[in-house]
Amino acid sequence: MSANRKTLCPQRGLALNQLAPYASLPRCGHLVGLLVALASILSFSLSAAAQLKTKVTVDPSQAKAVVYTTSFGIVAERWDKVAYDEATMKLLEDAGITNLRLPGGGGVDALYHWSTGTIINPYTDDRAPAFPKERMFPAAVPTIDQLGSALVTVNYGTNPDGSGGGEPAEAAAWVAYANGSPSSTQAIGKDSKGNDWKTVGFWASLRAATPLATDDGYNQLRIGHPAPIGIPLWTIGSDPWNNGFYGQARTVGSDADNEGKYGQSPPPEPDLHAGKVPGSKEWGRHQGNERVGPATYGAAVVEFSKAMKAVDPNVMIGAYVIKPPFTSDQYQTGRKWNSQMLKAACGSVDFVATSFWEGRSRLHGATDVVDEQDLLSSAVDPVDPSRSRFPQNALDYDFSQLGHDLLDNYKKYCPPNHRPPLAVTGLGLGSWLNADNPAVYAMFAAHSLATLIEKGAYTVEWEPVHALSPSFLDYKNQPQPGYYGIKLLHQIAQTGDTFVDANSGTDTLLVHAVKRRNGGFGLLLINEDLSRDMNVAVSVNGYNYATKGLRYDYGKSTIEAGKGITEAPIENLGPTFTVQVPRYSMTAIVIPKAE
Repeated sequence: MSANRKTLCPQRGLALNQLAPYASLPRCGHLVGLLVALASILSFSLSAAAQLKTKVTVDPSQAKAVVYTTSFGIVAERWDKVAYDEATMKLLEDAGITNLRLPGGGGVDALYHWSTGTIINPYTDDRAPAFPKERMFPAAVPTIDQLGSALVTVNYGTNPDGSGGGEPAEAAAWVAYANGSPSSTQAIGKDSKGNDWKTVGFWASLRAATPLATDDGYNQLRIGHPAPIGIPLWTIGSDPWNNGFYGQARTVGSDADNEGKYGQSPPPEPDLHAGKVPGSKEWGRHQGNERVGPATYGAAVVEFSKAMKAVDPNVMIGAYVIKPPFTSDQYQTGRKWNSQMLKAACGSVDFVATSFWEGRSRLHGATDVVDEQDLLSSAVDPVDPSRSRFPQNALDYDFSQLGHDLLDNYKKYCPPNHRPPLAVTGLGLGSWLNADNPAVYAMFAAHSLATLIEKGAYTVEWEPVHALSPSFLDYKNQPQPGYYGIKLLHQIAQTGDTFVDANSGTDTLLVHAVKRRNGGFGLLLINEDLSRDMNVAVSVNGYNYATKGLRYDYGKSTIEAGKGITEAPIENLGPTFTVQVPRYSMTAIVIPKAE
């Protein structure tokens, strides 16, 4: 970001929650299995006018986590041609997005070479996907400056000539270009092919310069940006386990034609450490090959980290982990990935990164309709989906599965007192899943982002920006429920604010509270009950705020009325006050500091 932009970024040594929440018990009280279905039937039988009553207690003195400039992020897929145009940028800023993951989703990170602005073709009989110039890193710098920060994924999968895996020296030169000083004479060194990556000042000077009248091959890097961009978070690859090591489903067509449409298989993460393959659906040929496995990745992370930190000791390096597989998983995706990677690299990473894709079709009826219960309250057991549910929602369940695995491996393989925090570099919903009640996507988005930040995540990157599914923005830039959920959360939580302790008296009301940087207070109440409003008695310990504020609402009733987020004044606030939250909706309350 520009030097004159005020930012608040995560730093090593901060007292974050880190992984302590992994060991905590899930919120309890949810009924499971047949009892959940029975409760649902009974709730629908009640009058819509009926109300539930509950209590919420908040203690602003008990801090959970700070909201950083990196906290609220976004990821665009490689085929999104309008990801950061003027209209989209206005919407992103309105939603409180302050961080951008580059170069983006869809496996492009393993093909894109920032220094030449080229895409490597890793196939012998297939095409490489396209990646427009306006989405490449130099062109995206104004977007980073406008939003506030970025997380950059360096190329682990391919080297510049397409003959092998990624080069640490190329990644170090990228750090130099983004964060270095034009006056630096520090040498970066040569890569494994003998290419000289010159000095830090060479790349930083290109960043600072304007294009030459005659292009010498470097004009795409000359962007007239003398000040360092100041990018704090860097990951080595993106979901590198998706490289064929655990197999790959054989589907027709080429990934080069992938545009996120229904029926197209997910993009692979190309990896040339074991050589090229004929086509984009052939990475499974490398299944079980240790040259593309977790130990190799971990060893590479050590070298990447060493080279990048030599250029800028303040950058924070992340390596990818994955939730351990279920016993019924055909490919056993993720088996031993975390243990072998951390055994090799834990001492060299500042955080671990992962993605969470949630949303599954409901068990009965149309298969393209999301199971709302799975998203909000009780996750379907993937081993026994027809009969069992867990006493927490899908994200909480997946998070706990990953967390317990990480804690075990941290104890075995990490230096004493080193428990790398988490960055969620992709949070999204299953594509093309409709919802009987679209408000579920808004509630999921708001609650998930708040929960992950409260648990110490350095960043939470929503993915994608535009999609066919009703999650964030459609291709006509019309906000979808997920967008409104994040925007509503932004009403109470902004950079520099602190999430604080808040507790609900019932499982069907979720609560998040924030102590504002400006001395104010924010409260988000999420009513999961589909048929009844919630009358909430709020108690705030040590109340030192105004008696009047603003309330913002979004959910089932506003959607049915064809509205977005509504705003209205709220009065009679104090140490205790009462708020009515409409059924299947969210209410955000913002209270200024006391005058």
